[in-house]
Amino acid sequence: MNAWRTPEERDYNQRIFREELNDFVPAKIFDTHVHITPTDGFLPGAPFSCGGVPITSYTYEELAADLELAFPGRQVEALCFGYPDPKLNHGRNNACVGGSADFNRFFPLRLLDPHRDNAALVNTDIDRHGFLGFKPYPDYARPDDIPNAEIPEMLPDWAMAIAHERRLLVMLHIPRSKRLEDPLNRRQLRELCVRWPGAKIILAHIGRAYYLRGITGFLDDLRELPNLYFDLAMVQHWEVIAHLFRQVPISKVLYGSDIPIALAQGKAVEINHQYTYITPRPWSLSLCDEKKKLQFTSFLNEQLRAIQQAATAAKLSRPAITALFYDNARALVDEVAARIKPAGR
Repeated sequence: MNAWRTPEERDYNQRIFREELNDFVPAKIFDTHVHITPTDGFLPGAPFSCGGVPITSYTYEELAADLELAFPGRQVEALCFGYPDPKLNHGRNNACVGGSADFNRFFPLRLLDPHRDNAALVNTDIDRHGFLGFKPYPDYARPDDIPNAEIPEMLPDWAMAIAHERRLLVMLHIPRSKRLEDPLNRRQLRELCVRWPGAKIILAHIGRAYYLRGITGFLDDLRELPNLYFDLAMVQHWEVIAHLFRQVPISKVLYGSDIPIALAQGKAVEINHQYTYITPRPWSLSLCDEKKKLQFTSFLNEQLRAIQQAATAAKLSRPAITALFYDNARALVDEVAARIKPAGR
């Protein structure tokens, strides 16, 4: 059993949700950022450290069970994709995500590896499995030089031509250490949106802007792009989210979690214009509370706390909150699924 399903952590997380979040979180949620992998999906190298919790798979069945625990009493749907790691079985991950999606509650995106994929293969997979779009990743673009990967390397012209012509979604985790602060990233992102207007680009993690300095002043030349959207996955600083709410139309904002990592206990923190995570268990991306001084809730609850505080600060209306949690994403997904969904699914 994963640690977040143990009685101690489950009960504490649900207590926080009940006491602090129940009145805020709407009855319907569409999560635009969920990772799925089959039972052998983390081979070689299993298990995978999920916020310090080792897991060997994350299936749609596991997701459905966890959503019941994480969002009690809510109707939750999701846009799902595999784990973008070049060491893993690329085809196996995509086949699992696409082949098992029900197109009612769970919808698939395809991992895109520009070195192993081509236009014919991708189009065939879309027709067979109904992928609503792509999930590229810097590690695929330059596996031997990840810090210097560029957006066009992640999304070559042949892939964007498919996304444009078939009007697909693209979940973009922007590369390079400065993320939105990097002028090359912003220029290439703008060029991507302008050159391929049929594609709908979702900027994952608000462009990986995990602290306020990483977003302030960097939306000016992006916010008017009609085909650019922003997901909130793993962003836990309310000031960042409030800044986004004030800078872009709420219709461009999509709730996302980054489940299953978001289910682990911990919190993102900013230290001197840098960010890291604090966790109760050792994790390669975190500082660990080895002295057990703190009691943690889930990353997911910390995200929801931040969204709630940001919504209050930005004075969002109840309809706007409902839209960012559900309506905006569901409208995007429905528009693509109506054209792409395979017969009989």
